[in-house]
Amino acid sequence: MSYIKNVIIRDLTILGKEGEIAKLGDNITTVLSIDYYESIFEPTFQFEIVLVSNEDALTELKLRGTERVNIEIEHQSGTLEFDNLILTSFVQNESLSTSNIFTIRLDPTSVVENEKNRLTQKYDNKVKASTHVENILKTNLKIDKDDMEVEETANTDGFFGNYWRSFKGLYWLARRAVSASMPEDGGGSDRVGFLFWQTKSKYMFKSIDTMITEGKKEDVFQYVQNDVISDVPNFDIYNPSFEYDQDIIDQMKNSMYGENRSYFNIHTLQVTKQQSFSKSNAKQAHLGGEELVELDDDINENPTRVTRVPIVDFTQETTGKINSSEREYHPHKVISQSRMRYETLLSRSLKITVPCNIQLEAGDVISVKLIKTMAGNDEWLSGYYLIKDLRHTVHFRDTGVQCYTYLRLVRDTPGDD
Repeated sequence: MSYIKNVIIRDLTILGKEGEIAKLGDNITTVLSIDYYESIFEPTFQFEIVLVSNEDALTELKLRGTERVNIEIEHQSGTLEFDNLILTSFVQNESLSTSNIFTIRLDPTSVVENEKNRLTQKYDNKVKASTHVENILKTNLKIDKDDMEVEETANTDGFFGNYWRSFKGLYWLARRAVSASMPEDGGGSDRVGFLFWQTKSKYMFKSIDTMITEGKKEDVFQYVQNDVISDVPNFDIYNPSFEYDQDIIDQMKNSMYGENRSYFNIHTLQVTKQQSFSKSNAKQAHLGGEELVELDDDINENPTRVTRVPIVDFTQETTGKINSSEREYHPHKVISQSRMRYETLLSRSLKITVPCNIQLEAGDVISVKLIKTMAGNDEWLSGYYLIKDLRHTVHFRDTGVQCYTYLRLVRDTPGDD
């Protein structure tokens, strides 16, 4: 059956503050469109729904935000089902004589908890970074253990909460985290560059290298660009286009090929010795079959980004001394390597449209087969890609329903592995 046509909205219920209910099939007449978003660079997923209600059914609910919403969408490829989402935005687009059109935005409850519950405690620098992540998710964001997937870190780290929002604290830890898992050729200290995001399944805290190695080992979805109707149309690629491919100057500015970094200690008024980090030091997993683009030797030896950073967020003893003597992984090195890892992953960005596939999630690895004009498969551009962003979209028209998934894919190296 076609992934483009087969979808049913089993439930859409808005629960008012005083017990009133707006429900699809009752006072919600119909849904015009549903958009569902995920991104590895966003802390949570999000829904945007355009719907039609009978007369003043929704306005009578006196929506103020934070109302609870249940939704279930059944598709040929899978089901999107969530209870207890939060209504965070509500706009009346059009008012007709017998009905009204509204756009609502739905978020998970963690979006509200992120604003309510700030980080106020001291996070011990003798505790693993991954343990801090689990504690913040559980204590501040009210996330169950079964709803998170946190990769163990090798390094410990600590900081003062400083009334940060939880998401900020999690991103702070991600930039400084080092994976406890070891690459096949050794060198665990190079598995840096963590990301924090949410999929329809779980909250994720994982390193880029682990995402790649795990993704390539699993049975991945294979999508094929065709200039004719294929035998498996549910996995066809429509409208492939590269947003960018190897912007060398931009990558040099953003330290993909190296960085020179030193720190100024505001308590001792001392400056650390300048340290240079280059991609040649790293042992990284790659999506493509080729190696990273090599630049001239003098560029690799002379990093193109220079940063001077004040130390203001390390855990401090009462004497004011920076307590970092017991660190196995110094944050100076980790931050620089993490920045290079992020930039490496984003070397190439490809946008494609495919028939809706609910099973896909941000952070998944998929296989893409692209074609050359009049020349068959393009082995250089084809291969494994990682899903950076996705949008499942369902539109209901007079001519019927249409369901697509829009993907923004990235990868570090070219070639079909």
